[in-house]
Amino acid sequence: MSDIQLYLVEADKNKDEAKRLAARSAESLANGNLKLVELIENAGEYINHEDPSMRIKSLAYLADVLEQVAPKVLKGQQRNLLCGFILTRVTDDNEGAGHCARALMALEKLGKWDAETAANIANTFVSDSQTLRDHKLQSERFTILQLLDLLLRNYRKALKDLHNDDHDFLARFITYFDGEKDPRNLMIVFSILQVPMTEWDLGPHAQDLFDSVFNYFPITFKPPPGDPYGITAQDLKGRLQDCISATSDFAPYSFPALLDKLDSSSINTKRDVLAAIKGCVINYEPAAISLYSVTLWDSLKFEILNVEEEDLAQAALDILAAVANQLSKVQEGALTAYLKPVIKECNEHLEDAPTKQSQAAGRIINSIARVSPELANTMTKAVLPHLFELFQSSESIAKRRGLIEVLNSLISATKDVSEQWKIHNAEGILVADRAEESALRDWRNEALEAMLRAVVNAPKSEVSFRLFAIAGLIGMVKIPKLLSDGDVSRIIESFTDIIIQERSAANSEVEAAAISALAVTAHHSPIVTSEKALPTFLAELPDNPSPGSGYERVLEAFTKLSTETQVFDTVVLRLKNKLQAALQQEANITYIHALLMAILFAFSYGSPGTEEGIIKFSYFSDIAKPLLDQALGLAGSDARSLSDHTSTDIIGRISNIILKSQTTHLQNQVLAEYESSFSSFGKDASDAYSKAAVIASLHLNAAFQREALTPDSATNLLGALARTANSQSTLPDVQLSALRQTALVVNKFVPPSNLEQSLISTSTDVASLLGQARSAESIILAFSVVKGLLIQGKSNKYTTSYLQSLLELLSDATLGGVAARGFVTILAPDDILSKENHCIVSGLYKQKTFNQTVPAISESSKSASPAVKANYLVALSGILRWLPYSIIENSLATLVLLLLQSLDLQDQTHQDVKSATLASLETIITQNASALFEHASSLISRLLASTASPDNTPQVRKAALRCLTLLPTQFKREAVVPYRRQVVKRLMGCLDDGKRAVRTEAVRCRTAWLSLDQEDSDEE
Repeated sequence: MSDIQLYLVEADKNKDEAKRLAARSAESLANGNLKLVELIENAGEYINHEDPSMRIKSLAYLADVLEQVAPKVLKGQQRNLLCGFILTRVTDDNEGAGHCARALMALEKLGKWDAETAANIANTFVSDSQTLRDHKLQSERFTILQLLDLLLRNYRKALKDLHNDDHDFLARFITYFDGEKDPRNLMIVFSILQVPMTEWDLGPHAQDLFDSVFNYFPITFKPPPGDPYGITAQDLKGRLQDCISATSDFAPYSFPALLDKLDSSSINTKRDVLAAIKGCVINYEPAAISLYSVTLWDSLKFEILNVEEEDLAQAALDILAAVANQLSKVQEGALTAYLKPVIKECNEHLEDAPTKQSQAAGRIINSIARVSPELANTMTKAVLPHLFELFQSSESIAKRRGLIEVLNSLISATKDVSEQWKIHNAEGILVADRAEESALRDWRNEALEAMLRAVVNAPKSEVSFRLFAIAGLIGMVKIPKLLSDGDVSRIIESFTDIIIQERSAANSEVEAAAISALAVTAHHSPIVTSEKALPTFLAELPDNPSPGSGYERVLEAFTKLSTETQVFDTVVLRLKNKLQAALQQEANITYIHALLMAILFAFSYGSPGTEEGIIKFSYFSDIAKPLLDQALGLAGSDARSLSDHTSTDIIGRISNIILKSQTTHLQNQVLAEYESSFSSFGKDASDAYSKAAVIASLHLNAAFQREALTPDSATNLLGALARTANSQSTLPDVQLSALRQTALVVNKFVPPSNLEQSLISTSTDVASLLGQARSAESIILAFSVVKGLLIQGKSNKYTTSYLQSLLELLSDATLGGVAARGFVTILAPDDILSKENHCIVSGLYKQKTFNQTVPAISESSKSASPAVKANYLVALSGILRWLPYSIIENSLATLVLLLLQSLDLQDQTHQDVKSATLASLETIITQNASALFEHASSLISRLLASTASPDNTPQVRKAALRCLTLLPTQFKREAVVPYRRQVVKRLMGCLDDGKRAVRTEAVRCRTAWLSLDQEDSDEE
């Protein structure tokens, strides 16, 4: 049997075998065993068969063969012969057209067609005798569409010439696609139709072509679940919108049709309409848009003036701006005609301010004005005269507030276009600045006076009015060359007056706005701000404040000015001087701490000067070092000490910020200078400076790079830290610093190769710390050592055995509780142990810790005696609270029961454990509530018990209520409805809780449970 005969047999039974047979025929063509004439003759017998299925399969055979023919096997004449043969089949027989299209595409891959052939193929398929819908199979239509898409992609000129020569071709072309509904096919149809839309002269066929695509608007397609093609409704909408907006010839049809559909009650339809209109406005010629600009305004304004959905209003605003942008490209008359009714209606709505319509008018003005400087000037000249006339003629604060809100929208738009005032040449050099052409300059005095009067003279109770005015003043400050230095000075004075004179909770919102506004002013006018605000604030900061003097807000405002680089140095220097004055006047320690915190804030959130991208080292020499010397007793006997723990900690943090990015050379200089001070601690625990050295060295050693300490120095430091941390006489703050620094040294300074020797020589190996002489202090120290190693991730041998020893300690009736608390700290975040501080941080340390501890704790807790069971629950909760959900999700079945048991802990010292447990449960409820379904009863009862006061802290009560609030939406309805009555009843007590935050959560929780089922509510 010949290949084609075998193919016909296998085609319906085994498609892979049929493909193999076609490939064999292709190979025979290549090696000359099969002539092209023989192939056609063999296929012809079946292509002309009476049985349609036989004809289709024979054409499929021909297509499969041609798809697998190697390049250069068929000569150009042979390919032309095959094209003619295949096109004859398309003309004579509707069956198998899809396979004919496949065969033609295979031939095109073997060699490009000439223009005549391409036109002939297009004409043959797009004929009077057939349309796409005549082919019943989607796959067949898809293949034909692929062929037509190929023609329009690769042979555009040939098909355009065909259209020009045959005036009926476009009509046939449009009709050919009628009735197609398959999304996959429509994606190609829309792409195909875009070519004639954008490149051909449509003539009398424009409306037919528009209608052919608009019939599909709006797209309501919803992809079936598991759609293998991945076509979304948005994909189809995008292609359709591209068609609708493809040519200005569609304007007479698209705008009326789209605006008609804008009246739809469907929000989704409105969204699609607005998106399509925007596309049309952006892509059509300005001349076409000008004919419909006023019509568009008349329709779109209702979406803005009467907001139904915010995104619809914003889309309408975007369109109005796009229309203005397009019309500004043509003669001025078109833009004037469009803006005239817009401005007229906006001004009319201002007369009724404050209303939603006046707010909307402000949004309209803003959207158009921000298009270009010219439009900003046009809107300013048209709106501000009327606005200020209304402002001056009204004594109503409410009306004035509404007008200032609109004024702010115009100021904001002017700021947005201010960059366009600058003109640069081809090299990017500024050659002109048109800032002085801004129309707002003509009204700046009126605007400034109106805003300042509102800020300074308005009643203090008119908070929103004053906030709008502050926002307007800041907007004016941001606009280049709008205000003089004198104007800015007046604005700064109004802000400083608020901060200094209005120190009350009632005006906290206005005061906070004034503080933030000053920071903005410092950025745009740093010199004026320095000259005006800094002396004013400094005068208000006392050297020795009396009780209730209320310096806090002034200090906050003063410090926030450090966010501007040009002001930073002045702010920090003045703060340092004020601190020294306060020390000389023996000001109370709270004020000293406030000034130190202000300096720390400046370095943390301000903009200190840099050299080559690194914070200037001079800040350490000039600011931090003198303070550090005072903390460590190195400043001389006349200087007041700053060695109290809080002051030393703040100074250490300031030093850390400055030093951690410095070069090794500079860091070594600092280390050498303070090495003797840092080596003193651990020897004289009673000395105040020795204690301060422990705290200060924590932050400085954190800043130093790993190479700063030699292995011997690191070992000596570790020993000193161990003595300090292990001493029962060490104060808590000092002990905490020693513990944190122990983890730091083990992580960063002790090389893994020296680890065992260093730990043993300093008795900080876990075996020594947990030996016969173990104490609460030694156990906590052991956890610090292990924490540093865990985060480092390079000493797995030690961490595994150390963790095992610590886990075994949980069963100790005496010190097991201390060990349990140690596990709470082992994964707790510590900003000292960070990459910024040159520490080694493994990306897997949390996962490894979980794997080495949680399964063991879970297993041991099952057999633990009641006396030590709490230890395991505390340890487990302490570890889980710091882990991401992705780590614990595979172990939920085991963990859930233990977490629920943790809520039964009665000891008041375990309130933080319950709080952490509730946080873990909240995450589980949100991420995978099904893990808790079978425990619904015990979960709900424990959560309700955790809402009780005074047995639980406010934090625990709030967390329990948050979890309860989630259950009605996260659990299956049938799982929670049986408990509805019980929960609602118990929540009544929470509604009377002494803490407002708890009462708020209780209201939310009760609402969630009451909304479960109205019928249940009626029964109760």
